[in-house]
Amino acid sequence: MKNFINLLKKDIKEIITLQLIVPLLVVMVFYSFMGNIMQTEIKKYAEPQKILVVDYDKSNTSKQFIDNLKASTIPEIYKENSLNPIQYAESKDINVIVEIPKGFGADLNNFKQPSLKIYSVMKSISIASLSAKARLESVVKIINETTSNMYIKSFTNVDPNIIKNPILVKEFTVIKGAISPIAPEAVQNLLTSQITLIPIILAFVIIFASQMIANLIASEKENKTLETLMTAPIKRPLIILSKMLASSIMALVISFFYLIGMSNYLRGVSMGEIGNAQTSKILESIGLSFTPIQYFYLGVLLFLTILASLALSSILATFAEDTKTAQMYLTPLMILVMLPYFLTFFTNVDNLSLPIKIFVYAIPFSYPFIASQKLLFGNTSIFLIGVVYLLIFSLVSISIATWIISSDRIFTVRVKRKSFNLFKR
Repeated sequence: MKNFINLLKKDIKEIITLQLIVPLLVVMVFYSFMGNIMQTEIKKYAEPQKILVVDYDKSNTSKQFIDNLKASTIPEIYKENSLNPIQYAESKDINVIVEIPKGFGADLNNFKQPSLKIYSVMKSISIASLSAKARLESVVKIINETTSNMYIKSFTNVDPNIIKNPILVKEFTVIKGAISPIAPEAVQNLLTSQITLIPIILAFVIIFASQMIANLIASEKENKTLETLMTAPIKRPLIILSKMLASSIMALVISFFYLIGMSNYLRGVSMGEIGNAQTSKILESIGLSFTPIQYFYLGVLLFLTILASLALSSILATFAEDTKTAQMYLTPLMILVMLPYFLTFFTNVDNLSLPIKIFVYAIPFSYPFIASQKLLFGNTSIFLIGVVYLLIFSLVSISIATWIISSDRIFTVRVKRKSFNLFKR
């Protein structure tokens, strides 16, 4: 046991390098920094923005229109001076100019359609730079709605809303047999904001663990230290077990740091902890929040998936002569990890054709991604199927990897590669 612990310490020390720590810290700080910036900017643009109003009409109707703009903007009345309205707006750092033409009020009172000119001063192509205009358009839309209601009331006593929308639609969503008075689009948006991190964490852990064990085995072969390790007083199956354990520990640690950075970023985009807390309460009220037992199910599936990826990576790494070729041999595995990640993100696996569905369920890395969605809706069969399949796959893969490590084939196995010369005649 002492020899195994020493071997595990050696493998962990080989993984922890400066080339690993520096990018890890940079990524974590970067995502946290970007999250704080996004949160600050979103809060800034959520506040009322200044707009410049050029009132050529100067009627009671135009004054009432300007008063209505104060609901969500800060209108500043333009007064004639040496600067034209556009120059004045640029000097005051105002991005939106509203021009009320002469005769605006008279046209409205005579049931005509006056034009309202809106000028946007573009200084960048960012989405935030157009927030003031978008807010102004929402105010104008409300004013249009109010004015049209006024027109309708002048001709009839019927409620204008009934005339515009004679049919009232009430949306409900059925979740686990219970009816909730909420639109399915709203449920989907809430769920997306809450479970975005889960597939990202799963992909990170699996990819990192696979890369680490492949690099460990390939570096041992490249540096010719594997031969010495085989002569050490330790059982050969424990050698592969040590590398698998070291890789999984470090993969979890690295994913934890990535999780901190990514969660800070997503928190900034989703308007901070208050928005997340409100979303969690809504999801709990409709029965779509993860329970402790469901988190346990996901943890078991993630553990077995990591085990399967480590065993499969160990087999692939035995064909590599150095760390460079090890990464090349891991490419098929990375594709198999990312395929279910994107499929579960953009589509429902159950709606796929039968051959594609069989292919997806045959990939061992699919089950944590699929289960993260199905468990929310009370489908625990995916957990049982995943556990059985992953156990069988992992045991077979570990047996093959142990058989290769225990024999001398790890030193002799090679993949024949044909050289290709582009300029050969």
